[in-house]
Amino acid sequence: MGNAANLQKIKQPKDLYFCGSMLSFVGFSYYGMKLVLLLFLAEQPTKGGLGLTSSEATIIMASLMAWSYLSPIVGGWISDRFLGPKKCVAIGLLITSIGYLVGFFITSKLMVYIMILLCVIGPGFYKGNLQTLIGNLYANDDPRKDGAFSIAYTFTNIGVFFGPLLCGLVANEWFAQKNGAEMLVYGYKYVFLVSAIVTFIGFIVFLLGQNKFCNENNNSSKENSKDSLEYKNQIASKPLSKKERQRMMVIITLAFFTIFFWMAYNQASMSIALYTQEHINSSIGNFVVPTSWIDSYNGLLCVILGPIMAAIWLRLSKTKRGDLSIPLKMSLGFIFLAGGFLFMIGSVMQSGYGDTTVQKASLLWLVGFLTLQGIGEMCFAPVGYGMVNKLAPEKYSSLLMGVWFASTFFANKLSGYVQLIIDKMGILQVFILIPSFLVIIGILLIILNRKLEEMAN
Repeated sequence: MGNAANLQKIKQPKDLYFCGSMLSFVGFSYYGMKLVLLLFLAEQPTKGGLGLTSSEATIIMASLMAWSYLSPIVGGWISDRFLGPKKCVAIGLLITSIGYLVGFFITSKLMVYIMILLCVIGPGFYKGNLQTLIGNLYANDDPRKDGAFSIAYTFTNIGVFFGPLLCGLVANEWFAQKNGAEMLVYGYKYVFLVSAIVTFIGFIVFLLGQNKFCNENNNSSKENSKDSLEYKNQIASKPLSKKERQRMMVIITLAFFTIFFWMAYNQASMSIALYTQEHINSSIGNFVVPTSWIDSYNGLLCVILGPIMAAIWLRLSKTKRGDLSIPLKMSLGFIFLAGGFLFMIGSVMQSGYGDTTVQKASLLWLVGFLTLQGIGEMCFAPVGYGMVNKLAPEKYSSLLMGVWFASTFFANKLSGYVQLIIDKMGILQVFILIPSFLVIIGILLIILNRKLEEMAN
């Protein structure tokens, strides 16, 4: 009986895997179409694109990436005060699928903006609220909670892996028009149709399974459902305690540090992607690895690392010392990401970037960077979601999850300026500066760890 009870405590609930599957649906659709949208906007109309300039296409993409992380603040507020997380997730999935469908019919810049608007509003409803639903499956002191968010992050990365992989084939092979090896017309628009269909399937699956699987922790002492209006009014009228205000400050402080992590992380799809296109030998035999598959490798790596990281956190929680604190886990994320940039420094030095004679660097440098970047991501991102769910006062739980996403908004906006700095200073200098800055922040988090832990606990 004792062993059975212990097994029950360790085993994750089925509800987690249902919520995680929703993350796979949205991850597939978003990451599958993200880079394709950029290429579609910049490609000539005769080849299946819209014919915008590169700068116009980049600005539109930056808006999509940034605003889709700010909109969860509004979605969190609507969830906390009116609809609850379940209804918000369903609404968000439906709106997003309509947005992708608009992409299939795009013929003008106006339709692009309509698509972007819908694809910003939709994630605003489901992003933070899906994380809230996952957190609600556990009591705050449940040692499985950090591991659960790592597993959920793995589900996201299943979509991240398969989305770019398959959508790249849709655009370049299955729905493209070719004359031998010559590309005549890309099948970009069909990628938007695929994303719309996959997201709509996720919407239907969620509607059918939400009442069976998205249930709160059975040991919760709350007598009222979090979705009931009476309970929401009761919580909303309750003033915050001193401890709750301190915990909010911990969330806001760590959200600030998050901006710098994602600024550096995003270079994989910005400055590093541009560098890879020109200065890394991506050939494996006769096959040239598409630069866009960077996202797929990252997704695959996170799928592999997710269960491993969950097991590590759970094992640490059972030791005498206990699990690492959230600030320490985040500091590890900064340090691993900094280590990844050392590989890019080696790549730049091998390629002789900036010299008159340039040789292409080995693909292994990029693989090394992406591997350490993925480890850093798995230390950093999942525990952040768990931290917000643990520490946020109940009346602001979804709103503060939105604040956490908002930090990524600022990171996405600022990431584009790194390329301007590279153009002025040189890529080697910037690739040295970035990891130096990341290590400093990692050390600062270690120094602040004790104070933040006191405020949180």
